Amino acid sequence: MPGDYTTPGLKCRLKNFRELRLNKVKKGDYLLIPHLEAWDEIVIVQATQDFDVGYDFDIPKDIGDYGHIFPVEYVKRFSRHNKYVEGSIRETFKCRSRFWNIDRCEEDINKILSVNEEDLIKSSGFVERFRDKAISSFNEEAYAETVYNALISSTQASEWEYILCEGFKKILPENYSIQTTSNKIEKAHGADIIIKIHGILDTQYIIAIQVKDYSNTVGDDPIVQICKADEYFGKEGEGILIDKYLIITKASKEINTELMMTAEKNGVKVLFDKEVKQLLVKMAKAFLSDTVTD
Repeated sequence: MPGDYTTPGLKCRLKNFRELRLNKVKKGDYLLIPHLEAWDEIVIVQATQDFDVGYDFDIPKDIGDYGHIFPVEYVKRFSRHNKYVEGSIRETFKCRSRFWNIDRCEEDINKILSVNEEDLIKSSGFVERFRDKAISSFNEEAYAETVYNALISSTQASEWEYILCEGFKKILPENYSIQTTSNKIEKAHGADIIIKIHGILDTQYIIAIQVKDYSNTVGDDPIVQICKADEYFGKEGEGILIDKYLIITKASKEINTELMMTAEKNGVKVLFDKEVKQLLVKMAKAFLSDTVTD
């Protein structure tokens, strides 16, 4: 791609000697030419010489009756309604002058220069541009941090299983049966949340989840507890146990290497604070989606 995106200036619409002279076009400047190939398209070219050197009054024989020629190099073209084109640039094309300076749009022009031409010639409507800007402006990491911190500060230990249960209902298929368990049954199979997946016949597949509102170093007790599910579902005939999860809301993986080793030996998957944060933001976005739809 020719040129340096941080070149001295951005000039547009070369028309005649006086205007070019006043604007002092220099080699390396970018010029934007509206309606050159199509009505809604803008062509970007780059000056290959300074005005004082390159400007020519003569009519070139191979082109025809077009006096006042200035040498430029084609860079790329874009649709004025493309999603990468900011409003500040589209606004400049309302100007009725034949030549005008748009140095103030340099940052937005540089963004266009960094995009492939095939992605620039596609037009998009107001609604589509709004959607694209809304999505691209969304900072999921910051949002996840906000959701996580808000829940950590306002949620009691015993409430986590209910919050997660409702969240699972939002992000998992509707034909999954998701429920919290009573204390009495939990002691038997060690799970706070049971997810049942219906097979193609009468078989049910079980995911057992134990939730702990722990921080810092965690002992092996939660692993022992959730592993009760192996024996319970093997005997009771309620379904085939396919997964065991331990969700720890505040503890970090980095300081719980021994727990991870024990979990791996017993076929238990552990979600620590970082994974819980990702899970919560996924659930929160599902709730927001419902709100917007409603």
